Amino acid sequence: MFNINQEKAKEITAGFQIPVKPEVLIELQQEQSKENQNLNAIAEVIAKDVALSANILKTINSPIFGLNRSITDIKQSVIMLGVESVFNIATFFQLKNASKPSNKKAAISHEKYWDTAMETANMVGILIEQLNLKNNCPFEDAYAFGLFRDCGIPLMAMKFPDYKETLIEANAHPHQEFTTIEEKHYQTNHAVVGYFVANSWNFPKNICELILRHHELDYLEDSTVSPQQKDLYALIKIASNALSQYKYMIDDPEWYLAKESVLGYLGLSEPDYQDIEDDSKEAFRTQFD
Repeated sequence: MFNINQEKAKEITAGFQIPVKPEVLIELQQEQSKENQNLNAIAEVIAKDVALSANILKTINSPIFGLNRSITDIKQSVIMLGVESVFNIATFFQLKNASKPSNKKAAISHEKYWDTAMETANMVGILIEQLNLKNNCPFEDAYAFGLFRDCGIPLMAMKFPDYKETLIEANAHPHQEFTTIEEKHYQTNHAVVGYFVANSWNFPKNICELILRHHELDYLEDSTVSPQQKDLYALIKIASNALSQYKYMIDDPEWYLAKESVLGYLGLSEPDYQDIEDDSKEAFRTQFD
């Protein structure tokens, strides 16, 4: 199993303000960890935060969850989707709020970043069906990885005033790993920062490791990585590219380096992939436009 050098990474990220996990998530995790989960207790913890409850209900009633009726209260959502799915959505909105710039203006749009994270998760939800990965790769993990993959980016943008220029540079050089360009400027990167956010918020270990390693070009060749993690890695690469094609009609910058290994891992030809991309874009347009 891959291990990060904890001391070195902590030293690198010491200057970052890692958001403190909110009390509501601590309470939810305590309820979630009980042998006999009490759905009423879990719903009551969430319901205490009116804004959080509203955001959760709005999200679970979106087409990606495929519910055949509208959900109107939190207990219903926990019953219909399960504790883990509701917890992931709650975590998304709490992390979004916790990472808002305060007095200092961030180098990128906070709202636009989190909107893109939600769009990525929605595209992941579409593709996990089209790629027939749902039996081996739980939807909850795939959706969570879509939401939190780049959660270090908002913190990088708050710490470094020129971070937007670095993003532009990285996107303009698809032949280089994204994190390599970040490290050239800052001696750290958003994957390492995101890993520490995920760890401190007690994300599942497999998601923490994926957040840390999602830019590694040889990830699919690592024999210590589980098949489920490899599925998630390949899935997010295709989702990011399909979303980029949908929104901007260009490939995602990462696709240039990832394409060959991802298609080889999934056993897809170029025509197969193109059909999947076209179908996913059409599904996204139908469900979310």
